[in-house]
Amino acid sequence: MELSLNKEEQTNLIRLVDPAADSNCYVILGKKTCIVIDPNNFKLLEQVFQKWDRKPSVVLLTHGHCDHISGLNELRSHYKVTVVATSACSEEMQNARANMSRMMEMFLYYKSGETKLTSYAPFVCKAADLHFTDTMTLSFEGKSIRMKALPGHTHGSGVICYEDMIFCGDYLLPNEQVVTRLPGGSEEEYERDTKPWLMGIPDGTMICPGHGKPYQMSEEVRSRHDLR
Repeated sequence: MELSLNKEEQTNLIRLVDPAADSNCYVILGKKTCIVIDPNNFKLLEQVFQKWDRKPSVVLLTHGHCDHISGLNELRSHYKVTVVATSACSEEMQNARANMSRMMEMFLYYKSGETKLTSYAPFVCKAADLHFTDTMTLSFEGKSIRMKALPGHTHGSGVICYEDMIFCGDYLLPNEQVVTRLPGGSEEEYERDTKPWLMGIPDGTMICPGHGKPYQMSEEVRSRHDLR
């Protein structure tokens, strides 16, 4: 568990890294409650809730792959939360093939260079409580949160915009190109719908990826991800 931004600046953002797949979960702390983005590990989340004395009220999802929702079922069993996602993401997480949990054990094995076998049981999650096809705007303690559907990595992928931060799931990963060949992925959708949107992100915007540390958008980032 680590603070993803400078603690001295009184940030209200916390980043949690699940050791199984190195995926990120983010928690936005409010005055009494908090928002969870991509709940990957319930045990880590519970530590945050207890340490900062907050209860989760809303869960936002960037997409339905299992390494970003692996803590959702347990979170729902302990807290009354409203889960928000794209309509396609809501469908993805209800299917063990579409959410990749059926193949995640083998995926992690090959990703480790065939050196490490990680046990990963298939699972599904029930549908999102609120879902949308294009955009959705929410309010959290007087601040706007805008969610935008951006298919490509999966058909249900999207981004979450809050203040000067964009939570982009498995887009704009540090030192990695976007992957469109996994279940639900589409290079055509990425090039047509998502890439133009990513190209419009202003320099200086804080990018909070689904894997790796947050960073600021820059010309170097645009070049690395072919966004010019």
